[in-house]
Amino acid sequence: MTNSSGAPIGTVTADANQPTQDAHCLTRKVTFVFYCAPRDDNNLNPMYTAVYGHDATHLGVTDSASYLNGLPFVVVDADARKVIYPYVSTHGQTAKFLAPVTSSGLHDGLRNVHTLPPINIPNDVTRIALHIANDAFELHRSFQLFPWTVPDVAHIKVHIYEIRADLQDKFSTENSLGSTPAENEIVAKPGATNEYFGYLNGDLWLKLSHEFTNDEITRLCPPETLSRPTLGSSAPSGSAPPQSATAGGTIPQGADQNGVTPQNVAQSVAAPQSVAIDWATTLQPIYSAGVDSRSMDAFSVQISQLGITLKFAARAVANAINTSANTTVQQALQRTSPRAFAAILKAAWRLNINTVDLSSSWRPMLGSRLHKMGVGLDVTEIVDSAESLDFKIHNHSHAERKAPFPTSAGGQKLARLYQELRGDNEVDAPYVYTPWLNWVEPHDTHMHITVKYE
Repeated sequence: MTNSSGAPIGTVTADANQPTQDAHCLTRKVTFVFYCAPRDDNNLNPMYTAVYGHDATHLGVTDSASYLNGLPFVVVDADARKVIYPYVSTHGQTAKFLAPVTSSGLHDGLRNVHTLPPINIPNDVTRIALHIANDAFELHRSFQLFPWTVPDVAHIKVHIYEIRADLQDKFSTENSLGSTPAENEIVAKPGATNEYFGYLNGDLWLKLSHEFTNDEITRLCPPETLSRPTLGSSAPSGSAPPQSATAGGTIPQGADQNGVTPQNVAQSVAAPQSVAIDWATTLQPIYSAGVDSRSMDAFSVQISQLGITLKFAARAVANAINTSANTTVQQALQRTSPRAFAAILKAAWRLNINTVDLSSSWRPMLGSRLHKMGVGLDVTEIVDSAESLDFKIHNHSHAERKAPFPTSAGGQKLARLYQELRGDNEVDAPYVYTPWLNWVEPHDTHMHITVKYE
């Protein structure tokens, strides 16, 4: 047997008629360290600048560096496909990434670094693998990330570098890592004992991120009937009342925590309008868009059953496209939860909003876990043609953060949209962010919607 350093601490000796054997029972531990992608805009990434200069066409990680706080993961026996970490997972439990530290020691800017706890490897396990993000959920677990044979040493450290596909070779050179590893491969780290590394690029994120099928659309968004007041049957909005202080900023007196006053809530005086929705059919125009395309031009999707146009901004999928070599627009859209699209479409339809501008959906290497897992959607503008209303979701100074919604018609329309979304059972209400109420960095230019995972 061995101690924690790997030295034998005992032998097993047979009787006089049998040969003597040493039984080395080694306790192995593996520690994974994830180095998240740095920003490449504003000359923050010297490697990007060295390759592309000041050409913004290829920018992929903008506004917010990647980080993994709260991202679910499990470690499995790669052969038996059994969870070995977390140690108790009989009911599908997952572990989560904790808060990072920051580091600028890799010659490409400031990175968020997450160190996972040391993981005990059972003696009967030869190979291990990770499942992360929505692939960590027991219902999925279809893609083994970094399947790898664990060496017979006491403690191994594995460095995972989140890296744009087009900068991998330069990163390897600048950091004296030798040849770039093959996709999804763990290799020995040059000049280090019992240390290994691999690259997590946009193409690998594509493979590990769940693609939503028609059956899953129906499971997550069952058919339903929507209703709304008949157009023209609502009581007019009153003038904005005085302000009062709250924990999250000031909201009008008499308003609820959504910042909506009774004067601003439509009062039906006629039979409501209704429409039966089969979401698997209704969402098909979205999931069918961008086939075989890697264009970052703006595009629109018509949801004719609801009379709504979704307008995807130029570069809405730039993070997915520019961090990979192969990801298409359609593949990025297919990794965005149907609950996210259904939530904004339902709320918009109920409020007679006929155009919704979106700036981001699934994005693997930018910002928090929410977009990486396909449960985040960013809205930048809403249009209600019947009311000649066009409202850009953008505050104008830091003083407006956590303040009430603007008292203009557009601002109050957004307040009601915020209320509708937070009232949707499939929306994770505390994680609906705006440039006003419930503001968090960096949501000055859009409303962020988060839906529930499963």
